[in-house]
Amino acid sequence: MEFYKNSHNAVPEYNLMAKPLSKAPKVKKVGIYNIVQINKENIGIDNGFQRALNKKQIRNIHENWDDDDCDLPNLYMHEYKGKYYPQITDGQHRICASPHQVIDCRVVNTLASITRCLRANDPKTKSQWEVNARFWGHAEAITRLNESDPDNIHGIIKLFKKLGYNPLNPTKEKALDLGSNVAALHGQILAAINSMLKNRLLVPKEKAAITKKVMEDTVNIIDYVFRDEIGDEKKFGMQMWSGLPQFLLDSIEDRGLGGSYDIDTVKNAIKNGVWGIGGNHPRKDKLNTWFEFESATVQYQSRDIKGVSKRKANCWQRLFFDMYKLYNK
Repeated sequence: MEFYKNSHNAVPEYNLMAKPLSKAPKVKKVGIYNIVQINKENIGIDNGFQRALNKKQIRNIHENWDDDDCDLPNLYMHEYKGKYYPQITDGQHRICASPHQVIDCRVVNTLASITRCLRANDPKTKSQWEVNARFWGHAEAITRLNESDPDNIHGIIKLFKKLGYNPLNPTKEKALDLGSNVAALHGQILAAINSMLKNRLLVPKEKAAITKKVMEDTVNIIDYVFRDEIGDEKKFGMQMWSGLPQFLLDSIEDRGLGGSYDIDTVKNAIKNGVWGIGGNHPRKDKLNTWFEFESATVQYQSRDIKGVSKRKANCWQRLFFDMYKLYNK
């Protein structure tokens, strides 16, 4: 497996120095496990896919340390140019917190280190990584392992960059603008898309194509309509990011466009600001700011309108539909 030496880092604060070994360490087979003893100074962390260290968690583990409470951490043993680089794939907080200088570890070289890390933190089997760690970890795996990208992770990162935002992991870097929230927005848009596609018979390639188009159209539309307000905001729009893809994909009459639309028409219909509940009679007050849009959705929420639940994303969806309907009259 390829070794990314520039991403293999020390954590001096916890005596992890990422020093390579000149000889392969002795690995002992114990039942189904491959066990090795490694000095802390030889262990490193790949910052490309590991989540940011939580110092409070490390302190709590250290202060309450009990050898019998801690599972063995996992390492990938990279061989590179005749030297050996032990790299944590699971258990970085345990290793940092350990009072021992020599750490007993499992060697897990059967899959790439990044794959082992992501599997060890799969929300189906483990307590869930926070959204940024999961998103950026998968982004790195797609790059390194040349994996497919059915959820359009790389696509949304590239689009945010193209639009002038700075997509980054705010747990590792200083948040600059809306790009620091790309992980959460991706998850929100993806969930809305999946809810609209769950009953459609689509092969994976078709679903991936629809996901990419609708996700990127959602970002482009919101940027077009609200860019001046977004500015350097780190968060913006709330449930609008769910309501818009629902509107673009919902095929039920008077709810959405069923995936068949011209993006420029949608942009202009929303930017135009003309609205009216039911899409039959335009109101005198046009919607110009996000706050005015949000206030309009409250009116949908407060009325008993057929096909509109009290769920905020659905109110945004219906607002967009009525604006589109009025624009195309």
